[in-house]
Amino acid sequence: MSVDTVRHWDRDRAEAYDRRVREAIPGYDALHVLSCQIVAEATAGRGRVLVVGAGTGIECVALAQDCPELAVVGVDPAREMLAHAEAKIARHGLGGRVRLYPSKVGDLPGLEPFDAATLLLVLHFLPDDGAKQTLLEEIAAHLRPGAPLVLADLFGDRDDPWQGQLKGWWRHLQLAAGIPEIEVDKGFRHVDRDFHPLTEARLAELLAAAGFGPPAPYFRALCFGGWVTRKLQEQTNQGFSPP
Repeated sequence: MSVDTVRHWDRDRAEAYDRRVREAIPGYDALHVLSCQIVAEATAGRGRVLVVGAGTGIECVALAQDCPELAVVGVDPAREMLAHAEAKIARHGLGGRVRLYPSKVGDLPGLEPFDAATLLLVLHFLPDDGAKQTLLEEIAAHLRPGAPLVLADLFGDRDDPWQGQLKGWWRHLQLAAGIPEIEVDKGFRHVDRDFHPLTEARLAELLAAAGFGPPAPYFRALCFGGWVTRKLQEQTNQGFSPP
């Protein structure tokens, strides 16, 4: 297989992944539009933003395109995903303003504090055994006081019967989007096995322990939610306030 063929296949696979995520997660595009708008308003479209879990680069590209004066730093330990992100960023001519690190947040080099951070559809992959707390603390360490953190996750109490109802409707949406039933069922097995959702109360506890204010909701779609908070000033107890 030639190098060009490999690159073409990789691009096709990345585009298929992006399309599958959009089909599977309710309100995916709206979530990203709103998240980028919150960052844009909070930073006045300037400064530096940290994208945690940069993946295939959807978020990095959107932020850089929406805010031409914003510098974007993406971090993700999945090197293959970041390879797709780098290609996407290059195709959009954004290489001068988007920098990617194939690492965890805690392994980032010493960088100037960021003016904002995003954590979209990432935290639910970590168990609540200290891993979620550690990540939030690592993000806080890279933010200036008062900087917003925009996050979204699968959430809720798995023992609550209402969660089962929401999952049923989520399944219906995926089937209506044309996803084969076998793939939908495979996806739910993945969710049940590998996702670790929090209740909103528990999320607020973890954020407070990491030095953030109370989370304010800005997005809801079935089992998914989005919140915005700010890194607290020392000796304060403020939550998110609009810019």
